[in-house]
Amino acid sequence: MYLSDKWNKIMGPKDERLEYEENKAVKTSAYILLIGSILSLYYAIMLNQVAETTDHPILTTLGDSVVPVQIPLIITILVAGMVSIYMQIRSGNVSPRKRYAEVDSIPWDYVCIIALIVGAFLGILTCGMRIVAEIQIVGIDDVAWFGDIAIGVVFFIMGFVIGFACFAIAINSAIKRRHEIESEIEG
Repeated sequence: MYLSDKWNKIMGPKDERLEYEENKAVKTSAYILLIGSILSLYYAIMLNQVAETTDHPILTTLGDSVVPVQIPLIITILVAGMVSIYMQIRSGNVSPRKRYAEVDSIPWDYVCIIALIVGAFLGILTCGMRIVAEIQIVGIDDVAWFGDIAIGVVFFIMGFVIGFACFAIAINSAIKRRHEIESEIEG
């Protein structure tokens, strides 16, 4: 609660128009994510059903010729995220918060903080999931703790660098688009 109050104080009040644009983008992405996930999971059900009724287990060499469920889910998640980002940039929207709504240059402190959060989340998630997966597969005695932590650090660095670049590019594009919209309205 304290962190969210502190964040709201730093970011300032929300602009209703920008919040509407953000909500519209998130709603569109949510529909894409929901429909894509339902189709992917339904495909997984059909895949298992066909494998069981034809006595062809999926986890054999036959599985190599079948499209894994992860691919449609990954594509769905990427498309949903990209649509949301595109819609927000297209509206010239960086954030619904007034502090960053009308910036004329990239707020590097904001980009660094968000990239740090993305990197930390990705690093911790990767390390934790690898440890859990290894415990399930090889047992707790054979977990490669230092290797998993090292992979988490690598993913943290990758997440920070890629997040930094992507947020900076997205904010810069939104600023340019907002200037285009403003010049169209004035002219």
